[in-house]
Amino acid sequence: MIKALEATGRGREYALATIVESTAKGTPRKAGAKMVVLEDGVTWGSIGGGRNEKAVQAECLKAIKSGKPSLVTYDYFGKEGQSVCGGQIKVFIDPVKTAKHLVICGAGHIALPLSVIAKMLNFRVTIIDNRKEFANSRRFPHVDKIVVGPPAAGLSRIRIDQDTYIMIVTQGNEFDFECLRAAIGKDAGYLGVISSKAKRVKFFGRLRKRGVPQPRINLVKIPAGIDVGAQTPEEIAVSIAAEMVAVRNQNFLGTDKFKEKAGPKVGHSHSWKGEIA
Repeated sequence: MIKALEATGRGREYALATIVESTAKGTPRKAGAKMVVLEDGVTWGSIGGGRNEKAVQAECLKAIKSGKPSLVTYDYFGKEGQSVCGGQIKVFIDPVKTAKHLVICGAGHIALPLSVIAKMLNFRVTIIDNRKEFANSRRFPHVDKIVVGPPAAGLSRIRIDQDTYIMIVTQGNEFDFECLRAAIGKDAGYLGVISSKAKRVKFFGRLRKRGVPQPRINLVKIPAGIDVGAQTPEEIAVSIAAEMVAVRNQNFLGTDKFKEKAGPKVGHSHSWKGEIA
């Protein structure tokens, strides 16, 4: 477990494999034995070695990619492809994902409730704004980092990958566009912009003129969020947070309990105007 804590502290993704049930005889390890498998295949600990441990390692790598836990059973009865010890184990595989990093460009009326909700949802949160009266620890005591300066410049200095979520909600359209330009070439897991329909058309046209390919443009959530009929900054923040959660949990979407739900459909983009940011 110490190795698991070390991996978490370093921001590494891993899966924890634990023997939860074993026969009294015929298995090299018993219930409680654990093994940590990192996303690159490196292992710590052991659940017994041999071909079954190799199979568990492969299942752990699958679980890291899908984010879904699983319970698998392995026999040692000596049949084809089995070890010959004579027992059976059941292994629970639990993937541990790193916390997503939400970078909010802007520190205004939407950024504040969005940052609070994001922390509740286990995001690391960074705020970037050039206004000291907004971007400060008195206003955002709960976030992980505050960067005071031009939002686009601050964004360009942040490491961006699939675990990085970016929400652009600055005090002005030109600031928004410069942030979008700084981020659109990166491989962020989520890239959203506060926007009206007219603003979306204008921004996309400017991006095309600058040679940004359409597939890359299509990845931008603009207007960001899902349609919940939001009217206030807090409700808009809920809308954006819901969309980010849907992206983060995309492997779990489509559960049966929602398939026959009556009532209005949600999930379509809305038309928030940038001025409220």
